[in-house]
Amino acid sequence: MKSSYLVSVIPLFVLLLATSCTKDGPASEGIEVSEATEESVDIQLTEAQFRTMKMEWGGVHTGEFSEEISVQGTVQIPVEGMREIAAYFGGYVQDLKLIQGQAVRKGEVLFTLENPDFLRLQQEYLEISSQLAFLKSELDRQKTLASEQISAQKNYLKAGADYNGALAKTQSLKKQLALISVDADALTAATMRSKISVFSPITGFVDEVLAVPGQFLAPAAKALTLMSREHIHVELVLFEKDASKVHEGQVVEFVSPDRPENYLKATIKVVGKSINAQRQISVHADLLDEKEEAKLTPGMFLQARIQLDPSESLAVPEESIIEVGEDHFVLVQKSKTATGYVLEKVKVVPGAKGKHYVAISTERPLSAQAIILVKGGFNLL
Repeated sequence: MKSSYLVSVIPLFVLLLATSCTKDGPASEGIEVSEATEESVDIQLTEAQFRTMKMEWGGVHTGEFSEEISVQGTVQIPVEGMREIAAYFGGYVQDLKLIQGQAVRKGEVLFTLENPDFLRLQQEYLEISSQLAFLKSELDRQKTLASEQISAQKNYLKAGADYNGALAKTQSLKKQLALISVDADALTAATMRSKISVFSPITGFVDEVLAVPGQFLAPAAKALTLMSREHIHVELVLFEKDASKVHEGQVVEFVSPDRPENYLKATIKVVGKSINAQRQISVHADLLDEKEEAKLTPGMFLQARIQLDPSESLAVPEESIIEVGEDHFVLVQKSKTATGYVLEKVKVVPGAKGKHYVAISTERPLSAQAIILVKGGFNLL
């Protein structure tokens, strides 16, 4: 009885299915695309489907492609472009009118220092230098007397010691005066001064102002910080896992947040040799065009891409890669039939991008002569 029931139900189901198809109209209307089962990697494609969906064929290419590493960085000034202005000798700050960011020129007076000790230093130099002529004359006289055995040898040695001591002290005072910008050779009693000028050693701008007029600036105390824009470089932060891929000479392309459309290029000059506590290394890069440095501001944040060394790889047109979930595929023409084509679904791993092409790696070898579906493939998966 149970078997008889099943036999009677099946024809009824078939009849209902046929009736449903008849009501919906003939199957020839429209283009039907059937999805391939997971077990099969072959897809049937008819000529009608190919034309209706405006599909296109393309080829596989072989070329050199360069991968990129995305990194972050900042615009920096090298240490040779930084100057801390401090006093060799203490003094009261005068004539300081600079503000942060103000441009300065090399040799320009930044401020002056006033101290009575400057007068004593100049006085001491003039006094000791004026005795040199007498001490030199006495040394020559004692030398003559000693050679003729008229005077004792010890008198000649004392005269030499007096002269050499005075000469050494004169030279020492002369160099000390140079530290406070006083020309000892042109110094006279009439030109002595208690106020000395502090000059800018570089052309650049004021980064910090740490002193105020009237303040006593102690010896070695910092009054200003200057920076030069004559050379600006890019400091990049690279993670440890990418350290082995980077070396000198590679090209860096970067943009700043305020000019996202303005791409600049630099070349790597120095790669750090040690890894910090955050498992990072620093990379130093110089701009290819130094004129572009004017567009950058020290401390500016950057988004950059390091172009790695190119390698030869198979590549396909970018639009031929079909993304399905986390996987990527291309459809390869496996064979041609009387009504269309048999396509094979090949899994690929996209790599570096070139102009309209993407480098790929595959689980199995893909012929360089393979014909692939460039457009319309997403309708088949």
